[in-house]
Amino acid sequence: MPARRAPPSTSPSSRSPYGEGTGRGLLGLRERVAVYGGELDARRRLGGGFRVRARIPLDRP
Repeated sequence: MPARRAPPSTSPSSRSPYGEGTGRGLLGLRERVAVYGGELDARRRLGGGFRVRARIPLDRP
């Protein structure tokens, strides 16, 4: 899936260009990944943007 760029915010007080949010997106994602025994790594990229990697163990039958 290609990356999608957010349009610039028109309001200086807006936290997200997609509207009001709780500000817990990565925290919530980290919690959901942990439920399955996984790990989440999110960091800035040198050229701009972010990299998010989730590792979730798979049980094989």
